[in-house]
Amino acid sequence: MAGTQRRKGGPMVADHAWMPGAAREGDTFFAGAERVLPRADAALPYFLARFRAGLFAPDLFERHAIDFPLHIRNSVLKRQAEFMAGRLCARAILDSYGLGRHVVSVGQHREPLWPDGYIGSITHSGQYAAAIACPDAAVVGVGIDIETIIQSEGRQAMMDLVVCAEELVYLRNSGSTLGIDCLLTLVFSAKESFFKAAFPQVKGYFDFDAVKVFHIDEVSRIIHFRCVQNLSERLPAGQEHGAHFDFIGDTSVFTAVLLKQDAQAGSWAPQRQAA
Repeated sequence: MAGTQRRKGGPMVADHAWMPGAAREGDTFFAGAERVLPRADAALPYFLARFRAGLFAPDLFERHAIDFPLHIRNSVLKRQAEFMAGRLCARAILDSYGLGRHVVSVGQHREPLWPDGYIGSITHSGQYAAAIACPDAAVVGVGIDIETIIQSEGRQAMMDLVVCAEELVYLRNSGSTLGIDCLLTLVFSAKESFFKAAFPQVKGYFDFDAVKVFHIDEVSRIIHFRCVQNLSERLPAGQEHGAHFDFIGDTSVFTAVLLKQDAQAGSWAPQRQAA
């Protein structure tokens, strides 16, 4: 996308300076900006956007040449808007590599299909969407996730589904000022990001108990976890990883996991970007 595109009688898709939480006027369906994921070796860009599902129209797929698969056509408008926003983010981040014309279609497992030589991830939750992509020469997997922080009524379900007894004891005794609902959401999101990053290697689904969180560093904003199952040759039990996390406004969290070609147990975790 370049500049601002408006079609008479329909929503507008904007590509200009934007920050989460900043209200925009007018009839804009989508507005976003490139951000940077801090890493120990080199920063990695991703694209984060806010979208307004109430301003979505299905003809945006045709206008912007976005793949409109059958399972999305048959879904409700809210799901179509989420899918559209995610694909617009993917196009924006690919455009930073000169690949903005690539259509990110859907694979056999409904995973996004990236250009040859690239790997990436898409996420959306609530009113936010994001996408990340990078050359696959040094990376075997990347995953990002956005989640709305749970409310107290969703706490028990999250505890039953996402964390084991040991993880729950750690979260409750960590002394964190974030609160148990935020911590549970962060753990859920980190495991979702890891699943996306690991999927190309594992080539199958695995449960939340395949990895265990053992430390959350609120200063460096890293969630440390280790594999407790042998997921693949590159992801053996005992291998440690880190998920970068950040906050979007007051109600959402963002996490990212990057798996490098030369990853060894405990050898890599992203570093927090200097202020």
